[in-house]
Amino acid sequence: MYDILRVDIHNIYINSYNKHLYQFRYDIDMRIAIIGAGVAGSFLASILNREHNVEVFESSKREEHFPVCAWGTSRYMLEYYSKLADLNFDDYILHIGKKIEMRLPTGEKEFLDCNGLVTYDKERWEKDLLSKVRVNYGIRVSSDTFPLHRYDYVLDCTGFHRTMLPHVDDFIVPAYEYLLENVKHDEFYIIGYKNATGYFWYFPLNNNRAFVGAGDVKKVYHGMEEFFNENKDVKIIRKIGRPIRITPPTKMEPFSDRNIIGVGESIGCVFPLLGEGIIPSLICSEILLNSIISNKIDIARYRNEVIKRFRYYDNVYRLVRLLIENRFSKIKHVNIIYSIYRNMKREEKRFGFEINLNKLRRILNSLHNI
Repeated sequence: MYDILRVDIHNIYINSYNKHLYQFRYDIDMRIAIIGAGVAGSFLASILNREHNVEVFESSKREEHFPVCAWGTSRYMLEYYSKLADLNFDDYILHIGKKIEMRLPTGEKEFLDCNGLVTYDKERWEKDLLSKVRVNYGIRVSSDTFPLHRYDYVLDCTGFHRTMLPHVDDFIVPAYEYLLENVKHDEFYIIGYKNATGYFWYFPLNNNRAFVGAGDVKKVYHGMEEFFNENKDVKIIRKIGRPIRITPPTKMEPFSDRNIIGVGESIGCVFPLLGEGIIPSLICSEILLNSIISNKIDIARYRNEVIKRFRYYDNVYRLVRLLIENRFSKIKHVNIIYSIYRNMKREEKRFGFEINLNKLRRILNSLHNI
């Protein structure tokens, strides 16, 4: 047994509960199929392909494959994961944020200082991760038809679709976004919806490009029509529609079935309050890598570490549901708010913007007090 990498996450970038050394341990080749060429799939393929026989299956055709989400992330975290994959994240940064403008339902505004929040070329980043990996594009698979026996493990990195794993009843937010050209606004802004049913987002890229989008459980998407009315010169390059899962891992089990193992959003690794899955998916991927001992993945260890690492997402999910169902009380649920704040503050650099208790309270009060 030998270590190809030894990393102390706590001392490098983020304050977290994980103070032990993570190690990626490989002995002999495994045959691994990865279903889905998104964030988790491309990162895992890049790392695992060094020592194992890896094959990726992506349902989109090569020329049609395009990474969803607004390409916003924490610079500190993506520097870390890019370095693990021998990439220089500076080469992919499109925009470095200074402030996030929060437009609230009461008409008030809140401004959050950015602390490493950037947008990056997610499309090129994923392609570079897969540059030395065998990828089969335009291949739709299912757990019933896929030749599981040919592989030691099949990793379900299909995100929302959870293609290879048993169906679960979860909570989703319908969402869509546009990739635009000829936009003028040069900073992040978000419009929060009453009762936290969703939000509108504007994420600047480079060369007068941006992503605008909205997610809303009621499918109202406030702010989208207003944006296009105010910005008549913008050019739509691409429209993307996809639901966002906000159900936490504890409600997404099983994580595995036969030799299939779910990773990332497919098992609920999405921050429920923001619908943000890039960093949670990469953290989940790292947990999987550190669950490899000799020529086996310790599935029980993987499951336990995922539950432990994302445990506080349960409270975030509960808060979102309380707001949506109009059952939130800033007095009755003060312990939930403080627990969420405490955990987010410990991971402040992971989010890429300031975590401030007073601002968090004001935002929640505005979302609720209409």
